[in-house]
Amino acid sequence: MVKNIVLTGGNRGIGLGLVKELLKNDKVDKLFATTRDAAKSPELQSISDPRLVIVEMNADCDSSIAKAVEQIGKSVGASGVDILINNAGVLYAVDINAPIDRKGAAKNFEVNCVATMAVTFAFKDLLKAAAKASGSAQVVNISSELGSISLTWGPCAPRHFTAYSMSKAALNMYTKTISMDWKADGIRATSVHPGWVKTDMGTDAADLTVEESTSNMADMICKFGEANNGLFYNWKFEPLTW
Repeated sequence: MVKNIVLTGGNRGIGLGLVKELLKNDKVDKLFATTRDAAKSPELQSISDPRLVIVEMNADCDSSIAKAVEQIGKSVGASGVDILINNAGVLYAVDINAPIDRKGAAKNFEVNCVATMAVTFAFKDLLKAAAKASGSAQVVNISSELGSISLTWGPCAPRHFTAYSMSKAALNMYTKTISMDWKADGIRATSVHPGWVKTDMGTDAADLTVEESTSNMADMICKFGEANNGLFYNWKFEPLTW
């Protein structure tokens, strides 16, 4: 039974699409969607559903994360957080066949990896509470096929997405690690590739609309069980190799 879900980066793109699709599931009790600035998230604010709670959180700031966790914790109580979806991410283009933009490369890792680690750890106690109440809790890391080392294609220039790909490969390593380290607490972790989606990041050249990607993902995420712990899937629930 899915009760309480936390979704980061819910104000646009894939995150906003997941908010809309998850709210179609009548098993969802509360959906907490985070955004850096609620006042600058008009599409998220326009969704009229009493189960949706908009929470301001800056994943780059520990005090902001702590404040969000405290707010959500007061709302869910002993039932905890059943699913944490780490969706917030960035893509800074860095050409590895040119002098390296250190700041751009680092930003991919800071947001896609380090911030996700900080947020996930901050919610660990609420995930443990859900596992105690209902038997298990789930962490979902929105990754990318570009983070798969085995699926990396042949030589091409310039490789603008390599730093992004490296950050997603690192995120996948984090998924695999906590799937083992937190298993005793009843917490599972799974990586998901949403596909190439028509968003600000994906551009209009992408293959999928937001709805096509997120409708499948929302259904899949709510079906994850122990058999999916520590694995990597695409939006069609097809397994991917690391």
